[in-house]
Amino acid sequence: MTGRHSGIRLVSVDVGGVLGTVAGHSLGTALAAASPHEHSTVVDIVRRALHTHPQTTDELIQHLATELALPARRVRDILRTPRPLLLIPTARALLAGLRDACPDVQVVVCSNLAAADAAHADLVRAELSDQLDAAYFSYRTGLAKGTGPDVFQHIARQHHVRVSEIVHIGDKIDDDVHAPLLAGCRTLWVHPDHTSTPRVAALDRYRTAADLAGAVTELRRWIPDSVPRPTLPVRAAGLIRNTAGQLLLVRGPTDEKFSFPGGRCESRGADSPPQAMVREVHEELRLTVTPGALLWAGWSEGESSAGENKAHFLFEAHLVGTTVPDPDPAEVAEYRWASNNDALHLLHPAEANRLVRITRRQPHGWQYQPRPIRTSEPGTAP
Repeated sequence: MTGRHSGIRLVSVDVGGVLGTVAGHSLGTALAAASPHEHSTVVDIVRRALHTHPQTTDELIQHLATELALPARRVRDILRTPRPLLLIPTARALLAGLRDACPDVQVVVCSNLAAADAAHADLVRAELSDQLDAAYFSYRTGLAKGTGPDVFQHIARQHHVRVSEIVHIGDKIDDDVHAPLLAGCRTLWVHPDHTSTPRVAALDRYRTAADLAGAVTELRRWIPDSVPRPTLPVRAAGLIRNTAGQLLLVRGPTDEKFSFPGGRCESRGADSPPQAMVREVHEELRLTVTPGALLWAGWSEGESSAGENKAHFLFEAHLVGTTVPDPDPAEVAEYRWASNNDALHLLHPAEANRLVRITRRQPHGWQYQPRPIRTSEPGTAP
């Protein structure tokens, strides 16, 4: 079955390269330039050992010096070098515009930041706090982007959203694109050359922009589009008989009554009702069938335990190869071969009604759940 998801409910914004720029070399760039190690190795060391540490201690400096193959004095000098953050002049107005356009979406900052650059966090709070729901800096949370899904899972828990309902905006391919995508988020990559870079994910999970202004413009289109539109589930099932003429019925793990084997058509892509029936029968029972005649098609109101309205298709299905079901326990708790008469008692009332209609050669129809009829109290108008 197709998993469901909600739309975008939280926007996570990186700081450097999105909300502002660092004057001179960033801390990671300066350490990478000084260390004899490969750049990717230094980036990994900085993520693990520096960004998640709450204070710049002598022990931390010595540890970094050892890992980076640098003198401790050199590491200390780099950490102490001033690197002021310059916020984009329009950052506040752009965030305010996003909040006005999408008032139900939360906005937070999520940035890998060392304690040596804590002044960057102070500036963000001083200038943008009234436009943010929260700020997550790695030296305070102990969680860094690029080291796993923990930081995005933490944000999701704190704000009562699903990870899939977060879109992260950042400028680094590894930390701000690949990492959130692997965690299950959506991502919006900000880079001047974004149009010349190959796409790394589908449009519903990955978009690009040249700068923060472009990112906000893209979000104002993406957020409304991300909300799932109401859809009518379509179920396709198979009426399967063995050589004795008995019908194959199945009961799901949470169902009280039996039904004909089958399942939902996928909401996207090529998945016609007969194709869906063949696929679902194989997934549920490991049986191979070929679709035959369409025996019944119609509408049902409030049939499932979730109370959904559905469109149903019931096909004649012919077994190919083995006739012995091998049910998937996650989908099927029990199966039975039953005569027509027994099936009418075992089936869900709506499914039994379809079987009756088929025997009466009524190939389509509408089924409505009975609703209580309201009667007037004495002395009141009907």
